[in-house]
Amino acid sequence: MSRAPRLVMTEKTVVKSDTPRLMRVEVEKTRRAGRIGKDSGLFRVPEVLDYDDGKGVAVFERIPGLRTLRRGVAWGPEYVDLGGRLGTALAVVHRELNLPADMVVPLPEGFAAEGPDVFLHGDLGVENVGLIPGSSAPVILDWQFTGVHGGEATHGSRFFDVVWFVNTLIWFPTMSHLFGDPVGPVARAFIGSYFRTAGVGWDGEAMAGYAERFFEIKRPERRRMSRRQRVFIPRCQALTRRFIRSLRSGLR
Repeated sequence: MSRAPRLVMTEKTVVKSDTPRLMRVEVEKTRRAGRIGKDSGLFRVPEVLDYDDGKGVAVFERIPGLRTLRRGVAWGPEYVDLGGRLGTALAVVHRELNLPADMVVPLPEGFAAEGPDVFLHGDLGVENVGLIPGSSAPVILDWQFTGVHGGEATHGSRFFDVVWFVNTLIWFPTMSHLFGDPVGPVARAFIGSYFRTAGVGWDGEAMAGYAERFFEIKRPERRRMSRRQRVFIPRCQALTRRFIRSLRSGLR
């Protein structure tokens, strides 16, 4: 079931309100991920400026000049380069992020996979990653699991975060999708750098199988796309199939 927290933005802050239980987890994840970002120098996370645990209200830093991938970064070399740096950052998050035992919530049924589980970002997409002037380190926002799938999970297959990001590259389409494949180079840079940094053996067949299952679960959502977006559906489906084939062929 889709659910959305309440957001209020000012010039310097983002105030987010949600169920106290969910906000408690998001604030903890944000703080811990922020420390990983500072220690590694690989990415930046908005600071938690204030938090009311009883009301489920958190005040986050609003980073000036932030350009999200969806609205402020054009397809091309900059995007590919950022994809590579984001893959490295995500691998470090999966390696170092930990949460208390009472905050371990498994992925929804259907998104699990064999292999060691990790703590997840949970909504790593083109609206939650961006750049700021004068810095090459990506900014990673919104450390709550996607509301489209309940907003609660914190722990599960590393494939989820990886495929979720590529899903948003494909299914937040632009005109460039109709005339080429802008997604492929970014996805290859992202996944390649992720697995090099994670030190995890590459199993293209396992990941392709996961991606097929993932996109099948997401299929019903496509019927809810706006009339303007529906023109992109055949092309997005083709890019989805191309992405899955690339996993099986070693990202070529």
